[in-house]
Amino acid sequence: MSSLKRIVLLFILLTYYSNVNAQQRTYLSGEDAASAVRWDFKINNGRNSGFWTKIPVPSNWETEGFGYYMYGMDKMENRSSSIASYKHEFEYNKLSGKRYILTFQGAMTDTKVFLNDVEIGVHQGGHTEFKFEITKALTKGKNILEVEVDNSSSNTSIVNAERFADYWMFSGIYRPVFIEEVPSQYIERVAIDAQMTGDFTMKVFTNGLLESKIIEAQLYDSNFKKIGKPLKTKSTGACTILKAHFNDVALWSHEFPNLYSVEVRLKDKKNVEHTYKQKFGFRTFEVRDHDGFYLNGERILLKGASMHSFRPETGRALSKKDMEDNLNLMKDMNFNFVRSSCYPADSHFYDLCDTYGFLVLSELSGWWKPLDKEVGPKILKELVVRDVNHPSIILWGNGNHLAHTPEFDIEFAKWDIQNRRPLKNEAKSNDIFANYNPNWDIVNTTYYPDYAAVKKNLFEENHVYLPNEILHALYDGGGGANLKTYWDMFEKSKVAGGMTIWALFDEGLMRTDMGYTVDNQYNKAADGVVGPHGEKKGSSDAIREIWSPVVISNNKIDANFDGKLNVHNKFIFTNLNQCKIVWKLVNFANPDASSNGHRVVSSGNVSVKNIAPGAKSELTIILPKSYIKNDALIIEVIDNHGRLVYDKRMPITEVKNTFRASSKEVFQQDKNDAFTFYRGNTIFQFDKSNGILKSISEGRKKTSLSDFPFLVLQSDDKAITNETTSTSKAKIAKQDSTFIIEARNTKGFDFLKWTLKPNGEIILDYAYTPKSSKYHYAGIGIKVDANDVYRKRWKGEGPWRIWQNRPEGGILDVYASDKKINVPGQVYNGPEFEGCFAPWDWAVFYLKDHVNVGFKNSTDVTLGVLNPVNGYNPKFASWYYPKQEGFYFFDVISAVGSKWKNAKVFGPDAQPVQIENQITGSVSMFINWNKSDIKAKRVDVELE
Repeated sequence: MSSLKRIVLLFILLTYYSNVNAQQRTYLSGEDAASAVRWDFKINNGRNSGFWTKIPVPSNWETEGFGYYMYGMDKMENRSSSIASYKHEFEYNKLSGKRYILTFQGAMTDTKVFLNDVEIGVHQGGHTEFKFEITKALTKGKNILEVEVDNSSSNTSIVNAERFADYWMFSGIYRPVFIEEVPSQYIERVAIDAQMTGDFTMKVFTNGLLESKIIEAQLYDSNFKKIGKPLKTKSTGACTILKAHFNDVALWSHEFPNLYSVEVRLKDKKNVEHTYKQKFGFRTFEVRDHDGFYLNGERILLKGASMHSFRPETGRALSKKDMEDNLNLMKDMNFNFVRSSCYPADSHFYDLCDTYGFLVLSELSGWWKPLDKEVGPKILKELVVRDVNHPSIILWGNGNHLAHTPEFDIEFAKWDIQNRRPLKNEAKSNDIFANYNPNWDIVNTTYYPDYAAVKKNLFEENHVYLPNEILHALYDGGGGANLKTYWDMFEKSKVAGGMTIWALFDEGLMRTDMGYTVDNQYNKAADGVVGPHGEKKGSSDAIREIWSPVVISNNKIDANFDGKLNVHNKFIFTNLNQCKIVWKLVNFANPDASSNGHRVVSSGNVSVKNIAPGAKSELTIILPKSYIKNDALIIEVIDNHGRLVYDKRMPITEVKNTFRASSKEVFQQDKNDAFTFYRGNTIFQFDKSNGILKSISEGRKKTSLSDFPFLVLQSDDKAITNETTSTSKAKIAKQDSTFIIEARNTKGFDFLKWTLKPNGEIILDYAYTPKSSKYHYAGIGIKVDANDVYRKRWKGEGPWRIWQNRPEGGILDVYASDKKINVPGQVYNGPEFEGCFAPWDWAVFYLKDHVNVGFKNSTDVTLGVLNPVNGYNPKFASWYYPKQEGFYFFDVISAVGSKWKNAKVFGPDAQPVQIENQITGSVSMFINWNKSDIKAKRVDVELE
């Protein structure tokens, strides 16, 4: 059985196992947002207010058409809070001698509960689970549950901590509600500490014991085989401790998420009065001061993003599928870690992290201001007690930004048997070490550092370094820009702990009052590596590549390939012989073909004997002798769970056919104008005064393709200008059937040389020497009306556009895309049509009136397509690019900045490029090279 199948089976069995333990759990709501149950509902103001109607539970009432939309940065004085009443009638078979516990897994924000006209209790705080005993109020037969929810709070600190934040505010009962039936004397919960050594400690918390009882515990492995003998002891008050040691335990890690379960029985001399079951994992996570993070004795770098529980249509109310999709999304980007920022995620999400292997920091609520010291410890206890047994949770967050409260550190230790480290999260402009002196060395989490700060913290300071919001993913910066530069330093540092990108999602809310569109509050909530529905962006694949657990350094294959590939195994616990590695020889689609992508010509598996975690070694690939005739070699690495984690595509560097241009139709020179040429119906008019291709016509109709080439240069020094107006006359020569047009010292170019070959290929060789300076971009262009451009096909590393400081993430293939509107943070139609693309071999653009123009790359220039559009007020998440619409061939392209910092502070890869010497280049162009001379006449007749 494969590892993936075993994990899925384990999850199913553990779910069943938990349900057996919770067989007396009765849901009054749905078990998640997808299975929500309708309750009666009335809200006092806002949309659909003042009358009784229905609402699904769990849900946020804003997403169901009630109350007011409110973003957390809205001014307090302009806000209108709402109070809603819920009512739910249900039948219940109450048994004598039993006790009943009503649980709300989440309600925002102040919640008052009544059952059968009896006030049960009040809870404050919108992000944690709370419970009330309802034994006395519950009746056999019909019951009426009434809940009053205020989306604000009478506690000022809760309002400041939870209702003032840089994200959407939501309200109502948004997580499941259920009743648990237990005996009069029962096990309330357990807290487990299971170490990598096999040492096992468990606190058993009992309720209602009138006399000492026997507490017995039996461990089971993932196949439900008993592990060791039962542990037995007599109860000692409300908390009883059991300890044992187990040999040869299978350790839990993100790569091998081995889970165990324990069945705890509360017994008298004859009978089992109550049984409680809990899953857990044997693992040890350490924060070694002045060193780093260690999982099961192995050093680990955490790599991930900050995540909120969110969906555009349902707010914070998620389905189980939503949660699984979130986890798969992160794993597909090669994350091993997530910061559940500003509040804890759903307990089911943490169950998934336990089962599939993922590391978590779970955070106490509070965005900018802290909870007070009365309500804060209560909410903190609810946070820790619910999630203490998850092996996936390795760290706590003691609030976000300035919401940190040093006095709460001891509260985490009070409730956490594993004594996980609570971290202080520090805002970008503050000193994390000021006014904070814990009993350990502070992990430096300071947000949004520039390159100099990262370098200093990694190589000059000696505090473990985990910037919990290292790169802001607003718009096209996306969290991937500069990531490679930073990550290379982290891998070399002795105190690196890892990094967390801000954030996972663009958190745009679907607004029914705005034409059913996603509202990101412009540049406030468009912070994600992916879009609101998980739409991929350019940085998504860049991050996947940079954080890949396997790296092959070879980039090309030639005729001298000996079958050896240099490989680095960056897994922490996985030997590469535990992965499946596949090789494929492929041929790509041709520029004038209808198909895209590639065809697999042959494939096979790579045999790996032993490449240990962290090791650098060689893979031996046995290829057919004819491999050199193919276009590329692909290596795919599938991990021990069946997930593709690495896709390396290496072009085979023997010249292959690209454009199938015909040699039957040579260029014809006009008899009256030597600088006008014909090929079929296409007319090329060059300017004899400067050698520029002035226009291209199809028949008698001019296309918008013109002025090729024109020079584009943007110096970082605004005082620098390059002269591009002087001209010199062009000269024409003919060699056999080939025409050559040359001009020197014209329009800013040192020289231009056109070669019009008889097969239809038009080669442009050029050179220019800009003034000595640092440049944001430099290259040549051909003008085109953007409205005339309909679609493109191209072969290169795509499908996403790149920037100088984010070239990673491309996959070599042939791509096709229609020109669509794509506006960062507003319109999600990726991959982007406009922008910079590289490396590339060829590109074809399909224009108005069925004009096809193709380009072939001969000198590794970057392809520029039209003019990329940025989102609203990008702050520093911007770039430099020519204003003129056109197709470009860049020798230098711009870096992209981040929301809070311009690109230049992010290190060497984000700097304008110094140009001192002459730049030369070569590009080939083809116009309508593959059109048929004879068109079949359409006949509007059909025969049955």
